[in-house]
Amino acid sequence: MNFALTDEQRLLQQTAREFVQRVCPPRRAKEWDEGHVMPPELFAGIVELGWSALPFPTEVGGAGAGALETSIVVEELAHASFDVAMCLVSTLTPGLTILEWAAEPMRSALVADVIEGRQRLATGISEPDAGSDVGSLTTTAIRDGDEFVVNGTKMWCTGAGLPNTLITAYVRTDPSATGRRGISVLLIDPTSEGVQLVKIPTLARHILGTYEVVLADVRVPADRLIGQLDEGWSVLLSGLDLERVLITAGYVGAAQATLDEAVAYARQREQFGKPIGDFQAISHALADLHTEIAAARFLTRHAAWLHSQGEEIGVAGAMAKLYASETYVKCARWGMQVMAGYGFSTESVMSFRWRESIVATISGGTSQMQRNAIARSLGFRTR
Repeated sequence: MNFALTDEQRLLQQTAREFVQRVCPPRRAKEWDEGHVMPPELFAGIVELGWSALPFPTEVGGAGAGALETSIVVEELAHASFDVAMCLVSTLTPGLTILEWAAEPMRSALVADVIEGRQRLATGISEPDAGSDVGSLTTTAIRDGDEFVVNGTKMWCTGAGLPNTLITAYVRTDPSATGRRGISVLLIDPTSEGVQLVKIPTLARHILGTYEVVLADVRVPADRLIGQLDEGWSVLLSGLDLERVLITAGYVGAAQATLDEAVAYARQREQFGKPIGDFQAISHALADLHTEIAAARFLTRHAAWLHSQGEEIGVAGAMAKLYASETYVKCARWGMQVMAGYGFSTESVMSFRWRESIVATISGGTSQMQRNAIARSLGFRTR
């Protein structure tokens, strides 16, 4: 693997960096978060630069980019905030699932709409009693003629309440089945009769919003089935690798921005006649974080490279996600310590980083689940 970026990749990186500086610098992202605002110019700018087309093949109108190129953009967007990066990721990953599994003509129409920015997507997997244990989901979809009748509740659906959003919902189409069997994927319009969206109060991630989706006798056309009936587990697994790479790139970018803010403060804040960064207690902590971010970036880019080579990335992706998410939390915690009272003030960007970082080790697969996957690769039977 060549760790050097190509000229094209560097240009992509620089374009994304300039976009953040111009459209969504961290303090503006903080204001959007506090105002629970998804500004139109953010998503429109992402689409205008062609990033909504990045990982889609050229034959369907995409840019034909790989996981590494897409992760580079995501990392830079996360310098604004992880939630800003998820404005792109949360639609791309289910969009690629539709590309791989949906039948025509829905497949072509939806993929084109995603690439052109006319359609957003959200994912509904978790339920009140089904989080890490996806196989315990109980939301049912019973066939009734040319429709499915859906009942149940989905939790933690990022961006489900935004305009022009459809939900790829994982449901049980065989109520007699348990575990991984009898699960299917349906594309649900949240404006349909019987759908109730409840915005969940959270510490952060307010730009996209996090929703509970209550489904009561919701009728979904049968042609909105994604993949084969009762084969939803295969659909789920097919999208996890790239999703993990992209969200991990977001953690790396957010961690880097957090460290940059702490370093800048440590250089200019003086105590006892010199900048606090000159005290070894501070400089060594920041040096450790600098090293850990570099390690997280290498793990992430290695997983992205493996994905672009068509290799299995289960363990590599788990290691990257584990390390990068834990590093983001550590950077935010140390950033608060370095900035002391100024960090504790809710006017500071660092306080926003701390709020946003806390969920990094939970969402997208908890740190414990990542450790389970890594431990299994060592031959341990973990639960």
